[in-house]
Amino acid sequence: MLRLAVALVAAMLVGSAPPKTALLTHVQAEPGRVTFSFRSAPRHVTAAYVRLSRLSADPSGKPVRVTGSSALVLRFQPASGVDLSGSKPKLVYAGPARVRPSAPGAVREVVRLGDFESVLSWVIALDRTRPYHVVRNGANVVVTFG
Repeated sequence: MLRLAVALVAAMLVGSAPPKTALLTHVQAEPGRVTFSFRSAPRHVTAAYVRLSRLSADPSGKPVRVTGSSALVLRFQPASGVDLSGSKPKLVYAGPARVRPSAPGAVREVVRLGDFESVLSWVIALDRTRPYHVVRNGANVVVTFG
């Protein structure tokens, strides 16, 4: 434990900073795609299909129900909807936890699963399992479905 504390202090003294947290500002759901907009691009983005019965909120583990037959979970790291860099937390993403497209299509809804310890998780509920493509476009992450 002492070694870890010494390493952390040494890192602070040489100017090493934690990775910049990508702050989510907007989520837009369309019938065939979903766009996540950030102030700066998240360093890591992962996407994987998960069984509906295994969807759970971070960090509570409570089951999450979605409208759809298939669930694609996205995780952004380091990312958050809250800016913790100042003396007080500042809400950056003030949008809903559930976002639905305005017209019917592959995307049924997009639901926030969690925002905990710089891991931001969302699930895209779909009409069925479909091929998907994740594209980074500046500070946006766009998920399209075939």
